Amino acid sequence: MSLAKEIMGGGISPGAALSIGGGAGTLAATGSAQGDAALILTTCTLVTAADGTKGVILPAMNIGESCEMFNNAGSTLKVYPPTGSAICVNGTGLGSANAAFSQLTYKHTRYSCYSSTQIMAITSA
Repeated sequence: MSLAKEIMGGGISPGAALSIGGGAGTLAATGSAQGDAALILTTCTLVTAADGTKGVILPAMNIGESCEMFNNAGSTLKVYPPTGSAICVNGTGLGSANAAFSQLTYKHTRYSCYSSTQIMAITSA
């Protein structure tokens, strides 16, 4: 996604540029499965309330789009792909459809869409 300042360079107002760029937000993890996890709505998300079972679900993305999140909870966060997609982990190959990715405590991960069914997860050290 473009940064708001890049979008504003095209003559778009600051408020509209933030909306187009996806913005940032905080979201509490919920549920215990793909169907009841909290939906990510921003491109940069600080996630709270993970307890090893609660999770979030990534938004549907177009090829080349990405979103980032930081697990700001004391437990592992379950991150689900959109229905029918899989989250691949760098160095391990393709993921399994609808399977949760475990984002560790206090880690930042970027989720990038590589195809209509494959999302790559790259986690900071």
